[in-house]
Amino acid sequence: MKKTTILTTLLITSVTLSSSLLLSTPVFAATTEENQAAQEKIISDSSRKLASIKEATQKASESTNETTEQLTYIGIKIQKTQTAIQQLEDIHSLGNVHTSENSEENVPLTIEMSSVTLDEDNNDPLKEKKERLAELSQQQQELQTDIKSLKEEQANLHKQEKQLSEKIDQAKKQTTEQAKQVDTRTAVVAAAKTHLGKPYVYGAAGPDAFDCSGLVQVAFASIGHSLGRTTVDQETAGTTIAVSEAQAGDLVFWGSHGGTYHVGISTGDGSYIHAPVPGDVVQIATVASYAPDFAVRVLS
Repeated sequence: MKKTTILTTLLITSVTLSSSLLLSTPVFAATTEENQAAQEKIISDSSRKLASIKEATQKASESTNETTEQLTYIGIKIQKTQTAIQQLEDIHSLGNVHTSENSEENVPLTIEMSSVTLDEDNNDPLKEKKERLAELSQQQQELQTDIKSLKEEQANLHKQEKQLSEKIDQAKKQTTEQAKQVDTRTAVVAAAKTHLGKPYVYGAAGPDAFDCSGLVQVAFASIGHSLGRTTVDQETAGTTIAVSEAQAGDLVFWGSHGGTYHVGISTGDGSYIHAPVPGDVVQIATVASYAPDFAVRVLS
């Protein structure tokens, strides 16, 4: 009985997860790709732990059923032993009454108790039955304690299973959202690339010529995202970040906040697309060749 509980406890302990692991907030990576990889790792690790917990839950359930059956069996034996003790006590009681009332007549007394067998070699069968009852009662208490512990362990496992399932669902949801973001960012860059080679014309916003902010406005409009027409309008369209943190679809600016004079769209690889100056065309340039002063994240 105890052995079963100890083995089950050891198994459960081997897969028990710390609350910090279950409830910790995912750490967002520096890039979308790293973030996606982090969420996929959470899903993979949590799924393995969830499988282990489900296995432990099954074993704990089997142990509970087995222990419950043992408890039922012990209960039946206790009832039979109690009945036997009562019958033996009745025999002793009747024997004492007969002795006191018929001591001079020496009349034989015959009592039929078919369910009780008296061992001629045993001087005190009643004492033996009572000792057996004590042993059975002790076993019953131990089994009841085992069942209580197993049920507590099962409840804890169910709680962990629920937390892990929620963690996996959350990671899957974030992965889906990140995939959509990647698609959106890629779409912005792809839209801007369709205009490569078109001439720069001040104040133009396509379809055959662009200035820097006109190119940005048209590229974002292609994904249904409305931006202001000027660089100053566009620099307030999102959250300011360092140029080194720029991902595909982020905007890169030249000049100070409130006084920007040029904007491009980051491709996420240390380059950007922009419409540079009169006499030039829409093109891809590198941060190393013409470094922006800051970046803005428009798409979350």
